[in-house]
Amino acid sequence: MRPPPRLLAAARLLLGQSQTEVSRESGISRKTIHMAEAGTAGIASVEKLMRHYTARGVSFIRRDEGMGWGIRTTFLSYDYGEEPSSPKS
Repeated sequence: MRPPPRLLAAARLLLGQSQTEVSRESGISRKTIHMAEAGTAGIASVEKLMRHYTARGVSFIRRDEGMGWGIRTTFLSYDYGEEPSSPKS
């Protein structure tokens, strides 16, 4: 699965992270993250980056007939204007 580069950047932004922060957590160089988001990184780097995002709650939705690529998260469970609920202890 090879999502468009724009989706890789969107996944990072949904996590609220900079390229430097993702690099620090994932072990992928900031330059490689930049290249992946620009569409010039190798597929192995893209797949490693996708695994990193998936482990943090971002799922990539494949395109199919009539519908384009998408992203779904496990951590955004509230609507605009609502406050996120606190985790239950």
